[in-house]
Amino acid sequence: MPINLNTASDEDILSIPGDGKRMLHEFKEYRPYKNIEQFRREIGKYVDKKEVARLERCVTLE
Repeated sequence: MPINLNTASDEDILSIPGDGKRMLHEFKEYRPYKNIEQFRREIGKYVDKKEVARLERCVTLE
């Protein structure tokens, strides 16, 4: 089930496969996400497009 990045706890975010404390910080830094394009742009600063696409399948912004 996708995790809502705008409301998720630290534990929820850390449950994303392959996620770690560094990405926890980056995910939280840009909250609230207004749309998926913002997520792609901001998280794309830290990981490549392939990883952004993988993470996108694990999260929701609603």
